[in-house]
Amino acid sequence: MPPVSNTARHLATFYLGYFGLLGILLPYLSLYLLDIGLNPYQIGVIGAMTPLVKTVAPSLWGWAADRRGSRRPFMRLACAGALGCFSLLLGVREFLAIAAVMALYAVFTSSILPLVEATAMEAVEHLRVDYGRIRLWGSVGFIAFTLGMGPVLDVLPSVTVLWSILALLAFNLWSVYHLPDSHPLPHATPGSGAEQGRARDLLTRRPVVTFYGVCLLMQASHGTYYGFYSVYLEGLGYPRGGIGLLWALGVGAEVVAMMYSGPLLSRLGTRRLMQLAVALTVVRWALLATGQSPAWLVPAQLLHAASFGLFHVAAVTHTHRLMPAALRATGQSLYSSLSFGLGLTVAMYLSGVYYEGVGAPTLFAASAGVAALAWGLSLTLPRPGANASGA
Repeated sequence: MPPVSNTARHLATFYLGYFGLLGILLPYLSLYLLDIGLNPYQIGVIGAMTPLVKTVAPSLWGWAADRRGSRRPFMRLACAGALGCFSLLLGVREFLAIAAVMALYAVFTSSILPLVEATAMEAVEHLRVDYGRIRLWGSVGFIAFTLGMGPVLDVLPSVTVLWSILALLAFNLWSVYHLPDSHPLPHATPGSGAEQGRARDLLTRRPVVTFYGVCLLMQASHGTYYGFYSVYLEGLGYPRGGIGLLWALGVGAEVVAMMYSGPLLSRLGTRRLMQLAVALTVVRWALLATGQSPAWLVPAQLLHAASFGLFHVAAVTHTHRLMPAALRATGQSLYSSLSFGLGLTVAMYLSGVYYEGVGAPTLFAASAGVAALAWGLSLTLPRPGANASGA
């Protein structure tokens, strides 16, 4: 791998562009879909396309990368495919066509981040860099583009969302060409087939099953937030610039959390840090279920520091420690598939089904209940030292 300074810089550049893209897509794509005539149910279905595909696609890409012993070709292919697929949205406005395009786009885009995360965690382990301080550049990108796009959409048509996302997808494709490949594994035999059996064996062990269960429930609790937070705020009368500001506030809190995640992780360990993050997530959704004024919305957004920032750092690190070296792309891909995939798919679909009938406050109360289940399960996580291999 390249020297540590180059590795850290290239990873930070990738995170900046990748999450800058999400800083436009998550808050504003639903508003574009509203403007072209789609209803909340249809938006919920389209929003569920990416997490639905994430239930399968990342695991297949991760397995293929581990089997070959090289991640970089797969990262480049995934970025190129995402760019090509998303460009098709410029030519379609019908619900079924948009859903089909988003499903195809998700096959590629859902697989990029787990491959990069595996590489980033190897940098943490072998080159002694701080994951949180690299990953926070993704949060900076999210904030910058979320804040910038809100005022833009107050004066320009919402199709600007599509063109902005395409520009960042092109930047992502450029950035992955500078990322390092898999760290050499002296005892790995790519393509031998032994890693597949090892993965099946690992997935039957209690530490792994419990951990992935916590991740699934945790991300499922975010379904209403990711799917309908912007729609909910616009219905309350908040301007689009104000909506972007609230999103950016949450990610700003995430940046601070990631800056200090290293010391917190060293002090608490992955298990206790996850438990703390999930407990604070229950509080976050309870706040959104209770009030609609900034006095309630602002502290709820500040708790994004825990519900995403601290939990993600702890979960990615925990995944890396659970998995043997030859299965790290597979492990990170399973984390993505089960949490951001299966968990979010079900939650976002159900949010779309019930949004008009019960309203966002009720759905956020249900989100708090799901997060409470995740917290209860997290208390059963084996203590440090009870590893997946049983050693």
